[in-house]
Amino acid sequence: MQETLVEYVDMWYFKPDGFAELGGVWPIRMGTNIAKPTYRIRPRQIPYCNIHFIHDGQVELIYGDRKVVLGKGDMFCKFPNKIYSYQIANPQRHLRMTWFTFDGHQAQQLLTLIGFAQDKPFQRGAVDKDIELVLHQIFQRCKGNGRKHLITMISLMYRIFSKLLPDTDSKLPPSQSDGVNKCLDFIHAYYSEKITVADLSKYVGLHRTYLSKIFTKEVGMPPSDYLIKTRLDQGKQLLQDSSLSVTEIASSVGYPDIYSFTRAFTRRFGCSPNTFRKQAFTLKYQQYDQNSACT
Repeated sequence: MQETLVEYVDMWYFKPDGFAELGGVWPIRMGTNIAKPTYRIRPRQIPYCNIHFIHDGQVELIYGDRKVVLGKGDMFCKFPNKIYSYQIANPQRHLRMTWFTFDGHQAQQLLTLIGFAQDKPFQRGAVDKDIELVLHQIFQRCKGNGRKHLITMISLMYRIFSKLLPDTDSKLPPSQSDGVNKCLDFIHAYYSEKITVADLSKYVGLHRTYLSKIFTKEVGMPPSDYLIKTRLDQGKQLLQDSSLSVTEIASSVGYPDIYSFTRAFTRRFGCSPNTFRKQAFTLKYQQYDQNSACT
């Protein structure tokens, strides 16, 4: 995180291209911060839509001639070209927030669909564990490039919107798919940590045996196998696209040491991580050499 006069902040910016602008919504920037006791954003407007999610502490939001104090689990938005200001409400308590700014043909309509209004640009108690998980995923993946990366970011934004949409029939019990989707979210967010099937079971509130049964039915493999697959697929991607050492990659995808990672990788892909990296490098070099010859 970078330190400023009023906060510690981590920011990511995106410049949309013609492809992005064909969609209904696209990211502009995302950020997370830890506010200092002097934290204050003076009155200003922006040309985009924005949502702030409050994780800890309290913030005072001022819009028009109104003000409201919001706390952990609450969120507030900024409509385009409207003036807002906000500041830490209680300097004795740490204020921590995450936000994303977005634009697009559907941007303002989405704000309205998920319950915001210009005369009430805030919601209380909306940031639950599911929202926290998706926000965590967003910041795991936001600092990348390329079209695939863009589509991943947009899909995660839409997942946030879908979770914030009012339930049209809240009397219905959660379906099996809801439990499986929560597991998938949890795995994709925390595969690099020391999570187990017991952690998944506790998170979704289902017995481990029952969870494994419905997960296997919908995904095609038990949650333990899917967790291994996710870790190894990510490790394979890092071997191809990064300069991290095999030891660093093993740690990055949730393995305690290079030896357990190497055994699991070899069992899944038929060769060691070092061998795979050499083969991937050779293939890239050959493709580059062929393209150079064509030009």
